[in-house]
Parts: sequence; C-alpha cells; structure tokens
Amino acid sequence: MGKHDLEDDPNKRKSTLKAKNADRAMDNMFRIVMANHFQLSAMADNKAHMLITVCSLILSLSFARIKDPSLFPTVICMGLTCVFTILLAVYATMPNLPPRLTPPINPRAPNFNLIFFGHFSQLDFDTFFREIEQVVNNRGLVYESLAKDLYRLGKVLSERKYRFVRYSYMVFMAGLVISILVMIVTLSLPTDSPQAP
Repeated sequence: MGKHDLEDDPNKRKSTLKAKNADRAMDNMFRIVMANHFQLSAMADNKAHMLITVCSLILSLSFARIKDPSLFPTVICMGLTCVFTILLAVYATMPNLPPRLTPPINPRAPNFNLIFFGHFSQLDFDTFFREIEQVVNNRGLVYESLAKDLYRLGKVLSERKYRFVRYSYMVFMAGLVISILVMIVTLSLPTDSPQAP
C-alpha cells in the first residue's frame, strides 16, 4: 500500500520528470554547443586557407615584376607581407598536440581528458577500457568528460586559431596599405631621363 502510494505520488512523478527533462536539456546543450564550436573551427580553417591561397597568388604575380625598377620596392614590401601572412595562417591551422605525460599517468587527474585522443592514446588499452567503462556507466562522469572536451576546444579556438587568423588578416591589411603607399610614392618620384648629347 505504501509502495503504491509512493509510486502514485504526483510530487515524485514531477521530480522524476524534471530530472529526465534536465538530462535531455543537458544532452541537447552539449550537442548544440559542440556542433557550433566545430563549425567555428571549420570557419577559421577556411579563412586561413583562403588567405594562404590569395597570398600565394599575389606572390607569384608580384615576383613576375620584380625586375621592374619602378615596382621593385612595392614588390618587396608586398612579398614580405604575403610571407608573414602565410606563416601566421599556417600556424593558426597547424595541428596542436598536448605534451607527452610523464608516467605514471593518472586518468583521474583534473587536466586529463579521457575522450581526447591526445590524452587517452598515451594509456595502454586495458587502462583506457577500464576507465571509459566507468565513464559510460556514470552520467556525471560523462558530462564531466564532455565539459573538459568542450573547454579544450574553446581554448584552442580562442588562443590559437582565431587569434592567429586575426593576426594574419591584420598583417595582410597593413601590408597591403603600406605597399600601395610605397607604390604611389615610388611612381610619383621623378625618373632620371637620359641627357641629350
């Protein structure tokens, strides 16, 4: 009788429903946020690749006119701009791996992410299987691992990809303006015309 009363208790059913809704909302939140961050990462890569392509094209066109004395300063300025821009863009998209951990490796350490390949690949398979089995059987550990992975992805985006993509665009814009000014000044200077005998 007491058991049926407990099962029919509307407050218990309501709390159970809230717990299920909270779990569903948490799952949806992680799914949406992770998808957004993966999309942001792909956008940063596309911006860097576009800049690399443009600068490579400008470099090839510029060096074709390097023998022109009137355009030599402009070609050098634009060439250096493109080289520095390409270096920054390449660095922004370069894969980032964590340093090797010194044994013994503690999978329960706060900075260790069991679902990040850079960390779990340093474990032997038996340890990895035992730890991942505990994670999938504990919803709290699942959310903790997802939160660590999301934080790591956000750190890479903010401190590496978007920062250096921004630097590459700033260098390209500044170099483009300087190159145009150099070209205007160079072309406006009087040229030495040969004296008549």
